[in-house]
Amino acid sequence: MKKTILALAITATAATLSAAQLVEAIVIRVGDRVVTRTQYARRLHDGFTEIEQTSTSPAEAATKKEELRKNLPTDLIAELLIKDRADRLGLNVTADELKDAMARLKDQYGIKTEAEFDESLKKSGMARADMEARLHDTILMNKVFARELRQRDELADKELRERYDREKERYRLPERARLREIIVIKPDDPSKVEAARERANALAAQARTGDFAKLATTSSDAGTKEKGGDLGEVARGELLPDLDKAVFNATAGTVLGPIETKSGWHILKVETRLPSEVPAFESVKDRLRKDASEDAWQRDYKAYIDRLRKDAFIQINEQNVPSV
Repeated sequence: MKKTILALAITATAATLSAAQLVEAIVIRVGDRVVTRTQYARRLHDGFTEIEQTSTSPAEAATKKEELRKNLPTDLIAELLIKDRADRLGLNVTADELKDAMARLKDQYGIKTEAEFDESLKKSGMARADMEARLHDTILMNKVFARELRQRDELADKELRERYDREKERYRLPERARLREIIVIKPDDPSKVEAARERANALAAQARTGDFAKLATTSSDAGTKEKGGDLGEVARGELLPDLDKAVFNATAGTVLGPIETKSGWHILKVETRLPSEVPAFESVKDRLRKDASEDAWQRDYKAYIDRLRKDAFIQINEQNVPSV
Protein backbone atom coordinates (compact mmCIF):
# COMPACT_ATOMS: atom_id res chain seq x y z
CA MET A 1 0.00 0.00 0.00
CA LYS A 2 1.18 3.51 -0.77
CA LYS A 3 -0.03 4.69 2.59
CA THR A 4 -0.15 2.74 5.84
CA ILE A 5 -2.82 2.88 8.52
CA LEU A 6 -0.75 5.44 10.41
CA ALA A 7 -3.16 8.23 9.47
CA LEU A 8 -5.82 6.81 11.77
CA ALA A 9 -3.28 5.87 14.41
CA ILE A 10 -2.12 9.42 15.07
CA THR A 11 -5.47 10.41 16.57
CA ALA A 12 -6.63 9.87 20.13
CA THR A 13 -3.19 9.21 21.59
CA ALA A 14 -3.64 9.98 25.26
CA ALA A 15 -4.12 6.65 27.00
CA THR A 16 -4.29 5.17 30.47
CA LEU A 17 -0.93 5.48 32.16
CA SER A 18 1.20 2.58 33.28
CA ALA A 19 2.96 2.63 36.61
CA ALA A 20 6.24 3.48 34.89
CA GLN A 21 4.71 6.44 33.11
CA LEU A 22 3.33 7.90 36.34
CA VAL A 23 6.81 9.00 37.34
CA GLU A 24 7.43 10.62 33.95
CA ALA A 25 7.39 14.32 33.20
CA ILE A 26 3.88 15.53 32.44
CA VAL A 27 3.41 17.82 29.44
CA ILE A 28 -0.36 18.37 29.58
CA ARG A 29 -2.87 17.91 32.38
CA VAL A 30 -6.63 18.16 31.86
CA GLY A 31 -8.41 17.42 35.11
CA ASP A 32 -7.27 13.94 36.17
CA ARG A 33 -5.98 13.02 32.72
CA VAL A 34 -2.44 13.67 31.56
CA VAL A 35 -0.16 13.37 28.55
CA THR A 36 3.39 12.40 29.42
CA ARG A 37 6.55 13.42 27.65
CA THR A 38 6.82 9.95 26.07
CA GLN A 39 3.22 10.05 24.79
CA TYR A 40 3.71 13.56 23.42
CA ALA A 41 6.96 12.59 21.69
CA ARG A 42 5.32 9.52 20.15
CA ARG A 43 2.46 11.62 18.80
CA LEU A 44 4.95 14.01 17.18
CA HIS A 45 6.96 11.11 15.77
CA ASP A 46 3.88 9.40 14.29
CA GLY A 47 2.63 12.66 12.85
CA PHE A 48 5.99 13.47 11.27
CA THR A 49 6.18 9.97 9.78
CA GLU A 50 2.71 10.36 8.22
CA ILE A 51 3.66 13.75 6.80
CA GLU A 52 6.84 12.35 5.26
CA GLN A 53 4.86 9.52 3.65
CA THR A 54 2.25 11.78 2.07
CA SER A 55 4.01 15.08 1.25
CA THR A 56 5.00 15.83 -2.33
CA SER A 57 8.06 17.95 -1.50
CA PRO A 58 10.46 18.71 1.37
CA ALA A 59 9.06 22.24 1.59
CA GLU A 60 5.49 20.95 1.96
CA ALA A 61 6.63 18.45 4.60
CA ALA A 62 8.45 21.15 6.58
CA THR A 63 5.36 23.39 6.56
CA LYS A 64 3.06 20.59 7.70
CA LYS A 65 5.47 19.53 10.45
CA GLU A 66 5.58 23.06 11.81
CA GLU A 67 1.76 23.22 11.78
CA LEU A 68 1.58 19.90 13.63
CA ARG A 69 4.07 21.04 16.24
CA LYS A 70 2.13 24.29 16.75
CA ASN A 71 -1.34 22.70 16.95
CA LEU A 72 -0.55 19.51 18.86
CA PRO A 73 -1.13 20.87 22.39
CA THR A 74 -4.57 22.18 21.39
CA ASP A 75 -5.46 18.88 19.70
CA LEU A 76 -4.40 16.79 22.69
CA ILE A 77 -6.30 18.99 25.12
CA ALA A 78 -9.43 18.60 22.98
CA GLU A 79 -9.04 14.81 22.95
CA LEU A 80 -8.71 14.67 26.73
CA LEU A 81 -11.73 16.95 27.20
CA ILE A 82 -13.83 14.70 24.96
CA LYS A 83 -12.73 11.57 26.81
CA ASP A 84 -13.69 13.19 30.09
CA ARG A 85 -17.07 14.13 28.61
CA ALA A 86 -17.59 10.54 27.49
CA ASP A 87 -17.10 9.40 31.09
CA ARG A 88 -19.65 11.93 32.30
CA LEU A 89 -22.15 10.76 29.68
CA GLY A 90 -21.58 7.11 30.58
CA LEU A 91 -20.42 6.22 27.07
CA ASN A 92 -18.21 3.23 26.37
CA VAL A 93 -17.02 0.98 23.55
CA THR A 94 -17.99 -2.70 23.45
CA ALA A 95 -15.77 -5.52 22.25
CA ASP A 96 -18.08 -6.10 19.29
CA GLU A 97 -17.91 -2.44 18.26
CA LEU A 98 -14.12 -2.55 18.38
CA LYS A 99 -14.06 -5.78 16.38
CA ASP A 100 -16.38 -4.34 13.71
CA ALA A 101 -14.35 -1.14 13.47
CA MET A 102 -11.14 -3.12 13.08
CA ALA A 103 -12.72 -5.13 10.26
CA ARG A 104 -13.83 -1.92 8.49
CA LEU A 105 -10.35 -0.47 8.86
CA LYS A 106 -8.76 -3.52 7.24
CA ASP A 107 -11.29 -3.41 4.44
CA GLN A 108 -10.66 0.30 3.87
CA TYR A 109 -6.97 -0.32 3.31
CA GLY A 110 -7.44 -3.53 1.34
CA ILE A 111 -5.92 -5.73 4.05
CA LYS A 112 -6.96 -9.35 3.52
CA THR A 113 -4.93 -11.29 6.08
CA GLU A 114 -3.63 -10.88 9.61
CA ALA A 115 -0.10 -11.09 8.22
CA GLU A 116 -0.78 -8.08 5.96
CA PHE A 117 -2.24 -6.21 8.93
CA ASP A 118 0.83 -6.92 11.07
CA GLU A 119 3.09 -5.80 8.23
CA SER A 120 1.17 -2.54 7.88
CA LEU A 121 1.44 -1.92 11.60
CA LYS A 122 5.15 -2.67 11.45
CA LYS A 123 5.63 -0.06 8.71
CA SER A 124 3.86 2.44 10.96
CA GLY A 125 6.02 1.46 13.93
CA MET A 126 2.99 0.35 15.96
CA ALA A 127 2.02 -2.62 18.05
CA ARG A 128 -1.43 -4.17 17.59
CA ALA A 129 -2.38 -3.17 21.14
CA ASP A 130 -1.57 0.47 20.33
CA MET A 131 -3.80 0.41 17.27
CA GLU A 132 -6.68 -1.18 19.17
CA ALA A 133 -6.37 1.40 21.95
CA ARG A 134 -6.37 4.29 19.53
CA LEU A 135 -9.24 2.87 17.50
CA HIS A 136 -11.16 2.45 20.78
CA ASP A 137 -10.60 6.13 21.57
CA THR A 138 -11.68 7.22 18.09
CA ILE A 139 -14.94 5.28 18.38
CA LEU A 140 -15.56 6.83 21.80
CA MET A 141 -15.01 10.34 20.48
CA ASN A 142 -17.39 9.72 17.59
CA LYS A 143 -20.04 8.63 20.09
CA VAL A 144 -19.63 11.90 21.95
CA PHE A 145 -19.93 13.85 18.70
CA ALA A 146 -23.06 11.94 17.69
CA ARG A 147 -24.64 12.72 21.06
CA GLU A 148 -23.69 16.36 21.44
CA LEU A 149 -22.97 17.94 18.06
CA ARG A 150 -25.80 18.90 15.73
CA GLN A 151 -26.29 16.90 12.56
CA ARG A 152 -26.39 19.03 9.41
CA ASP A 153 -27.10 16.42 6.73
CA GLU A 154 -30.64 17.64 6.08
CA LEU A 155 -30.14 21.29 5.28
CA ALA A 156 -33.16 22.83 3.55
CA ASP A 157 -32.93 23.73 -0.13
CA LYS A 158 -33.53 27.37 0.82
CA GLU A 159 -30.36 27.41 2.96
CA LEU A 160 -28.39 25.67 0.24
CA ARG A 161 -29.59 28.08 -2.45
CA GLU A 162 -28.58 31.04 -0.29
CA ARG A 163 -25.11 29.53 0.04
CA TYR A 164 -25.03 28.91 -3.72
CA ASP A 165 -25.88 32.55 -4.43
CA ARG A 166 -23.09 33.69 -2.09
CA GLU A 167 -20.41 31.27 -3.23
CA LYS A 168 -21.32 30.21 -6.78
CA GLU A 169 -17.91 31.26 -8.14
CA ARG A 170 -16.37 28.60 -5.92
CA TYR A 171 -18.09 25.98 -8.07
CA ARG A 172 -17.21 27.46 -11.46
CA LEU A 173 -16.20 24.87 -14.06
CA PRO A 174 -13.08 25.52 -16.18
CA GLU A 175 -13.08 25.72 -19.96
CA ARG A 176 -13.42 22.16 -21.28
CA ALA A 177 -13.34 20.13 -24.48
CA ARG A 178 -14.58 16.65 -25.35
CA LEU A 179 -11.98 14.79 -27.39
CA ARG A 180 -11.28 11.66 -29.37
CA GLU A 181 -7.71 10.53 -29.95
CA ILE A 182 -5.57 8.37 -32.18
CA ILE A 183 -2.05 7.77 -30.93
CA VAL A 184 0.95 6.34 -32.71
CA ILE A 185 3.55 5.30 -30.15
CA LYS A 186 7.15 6.25 -30.90
CA PRO A 187 9.30 3.09 -31.38
CA ASP A 188 12.31 2.46 -29.16
CA ASP A 189 14.30 1.48 -32.25
CA PRO A 190 15.53 4.74 -33.90
CA SER A 191 15.53 3.07 -37.31
CA LYS A 192 11.74 2.66 -37.11
CA VAL A 193 10.86 6.21 -36.02
CA GLU A 194 10.51 7.64 -39.53
CA ALA A 195 8.10 4.87 -40.58
CA ALA A 196 5.99 5.55 -37.49
CA ARG A 197 5.94 9.28 -38.31
CA GLU A 198 4.75 8.54 -41.83
CA ARG A 199 2.04 6.27 -40.42
CA ALA A 200 0.88 9.07 -38.11
CA ASN A 201 0.70 11.52 -41.03
CA ALA A 202 -1.33 9.03 -43.08
CA LEU A 203 -3.76 8.39 -40.22
CA ALA A 204 -4.22 12.13 -39.70
CA ALA A 205 -5.15 12.55 -43.36
CA GLN A 206 -7.68 9.69 -43.11
CA ALA A 207 -9.09 11.12 -39.87
CA ARG A 208 -9.89 14.44 -41.55
CA THR A 209 -12.00 12.82 -44.28
CA GLY A 210 -13.36 9.63 -42.71
CA ASP A 211 -14.96 8.20 -39.57
CA PHE A 212 -12.61 9.21 -36.76
CA ALA A 213 -14.09 6.81 -34.19
CA LYS A 214 -13.87 3.83 -36.52
CA LEU A 215 -10.31 4.70 -37.52
CA ALA A 216 -9.31 4.99 -33.85
CA THR A 217 -10.76 1.56 -33.13
CA THR A 218 -8.74 -0.09 -35.89
CA SER A 219 -5.52 1.92 -35.88
CA SER A 220 -4.79 3.71 -32.59
CA ASP A 221 -2.07 2.49 -30.19
CA ALA A 222 -3.90 4.05 -27.21
CA GLY A 223 -5.98 2.23 -24.64
CA THR A 224 -8.95 4.33 -25.71
CA LYS A 225 -9.15 2.52 -29.06
CA GLU A 226 -11.84 0.19 -27.69
CA LYS A 227 -14.03 3.26 -27.16
CA GLY A 228 -13.42 4.74 -30.58
CA GLY A 229 -10.69 6.94 -29.17
CA ASP A 230 -13.10 8.67 -26.78
CA LEU A 231 -10.92 10.58 -24.33
CA GLY A 232 -13.87 12.16 -22.57
CA GLU A 233 -14.00 15.69 -21.25
CA VAL A 234 -10.74 17.46 -20.41
CA ALA A 235 -10.24 20.85 -18.80
CA ARG A 236 -7.85 23.53 -19.96
CA GLY A 237 -4.46 22.81 -18.41
CA GLU A 238 -4.89 19.03 -18.05
CA LEU A 239 -3.13 18.05 -21.28
CA LEU A 240 0.52 18.36 -22.24
CA PRO A 241 1.26 22.02 -23.08
CA ASP A 242 1.47 21.56 -26.87
CA LEU A 243 -1.72 19.50 -26.94
CA ASP A 244 -3.53 21.88 -24.60
CA LYS A 245 -2.64 24.92 -26.70
CA ALA A 246 -3.80 23.24 -29.91
CA VAL A 247 -7.08 21.96 -28.47
CA PHE A 248 -8.15 25.21 -26.83
CA ASN A 249 -7.32 27.26 -29.90
CA ALA A 250 -9.46 25.01 -32.12
CA THR A 251 -13.16 24.99 -32.86
CA ALA A 252 -15.52 22.04 -32.44
CA GLY A 253 -15.19 19.50 -35.24
CA THR A 254 -11.51 20.21 -35.91
CA VAL A 255 -9.05 17.33 -36.32
CA LEU A 256 -5.61 18.25 -34.99
CA GLY A 257 -2.22 16.70 -35.59
CA PRO A 258 -0.25 14.69 -35.72
CA ILE A 259 1.30 16.55 -32.78
CA GLU A 260 4.60 14.99 -31.74
CA THR A 261 5.41 14.47 -28.06
CA LYS A 262 8.11 12.51 -26.27
CA SER A 263 6.03 9.33 -26.37
CA GLY A 264 4.62 9.53 -29.89
CA TRP A 265 2.20 11.32 -32.21
CA HIS A 266 -1.28 12.48 -31.20
CA ILE A 267 -4.18 13.01 -33.58
CA LEU A 268 -7.09 14.66 -31.81
CA LYS A 269 -10.65 15.45 -32.80
CA VAL A 270 -12.33 18.25 -30.87
CA GLU A 271 -15.88 16.95 -30.55
CA THR A 272 -17.24 19.85 -28.50
CA ARG A 273 -15.96 22.97 -26.74
CA LEU A 274 -17.50 24.05 -23.44
CA PRO A 275 -16.89 27.50 -21.92
CA SER A 276 -16.02 28.19 -18.31
CA GLU A 277 -19.34 28.42 -16.49
CA VAL A 278 -21.05 28.27 -13.13
CA PRO A 279 -23.15 25.08 -13.00
CA ALA A 280 -26.86 25.23 -12.19
CA PHE A 281 -27.90 24.95 -8.56
CA GLU A 282 -29.47 21.50 -8.97
CA SER A 283 -26.29 20.01 -10.43
CA VAL A 284 -24.18 21.03 -7.43
CA LYS A 285 -26.78 20.73 -4.68
CA ASP A 286 -25.31 17.54 -3.21
CA ARG A 287 -21.85 19.06 -3.15
CA LEU A 288 -23.25 22.21 -1.55
CA ARG A 289 -24.90 20.12 1.15
CA LYS A 290 -21.66 18.25 1.86
CA ASP A 291 -19.58 21.44 2.02
CA ALA A 292 -22.15 23.22 4.18
CA SER A 293 -22.35 20.26 6.56
CA GLU A 294 -18.58 20.10 6.95
CA ASP A 295 -18.26 23.84 7.52
CA ALA A 296 -21.08 23.82 10.07
CA TRP A 297 -19.62 20.82 11.86
CA GLN A 298 -16.24 22.53 12.17
CA ARG A 299 -17.88 25.62 13.67
CA ASP A 300 -19.94 23.52 16.07
CA TYR A 301 -16.90 21.46 17.07
CA LYS A 302 -14.82 24.54 17.88
CA ALA A 303 -17.64 26.06 19.94
CA TYR A 304 -18.15 22.74 21.74
CA ILE A 305 -14.47 22.41 22.70
CA ASP A 306 -14.43 26.05 23.85
CA ARG A 307 -17.37 25.31 26.17
CA LEU A 308 -15.62 22.26 27.62
CA ARG A 309 -12.41 24.22 28.17
CA LYS A 310 -14.20 26.87 30.23
CA ASP A 311 -15.10 24.37 32.94
CA ALA A 312 -11.88 22.35 32.90
CA PHE A 313 -8.57 22.54 34.75
CA ILE A 314 -5.91 22.67 32.03
CA GLN A 315 -2.16 22.88 32.54
CA ILE A 316 0.63 22.84 29.94
CA ASN A 317 4.20 22.41 31.18
CA GLU A 318 6.15 24.03 28.38
CA GLN A 319 9.48 23.00 29.88
CA ASN A 320 8.54 19.32 29.40
CA VAL A 321 7.56 19.58 25.72
CA PRO A 322 9.92 17.33 23.70
CA SER A 323 11.50 18.67 20.53
CA VAL A 324 11.80 15.30 18.69
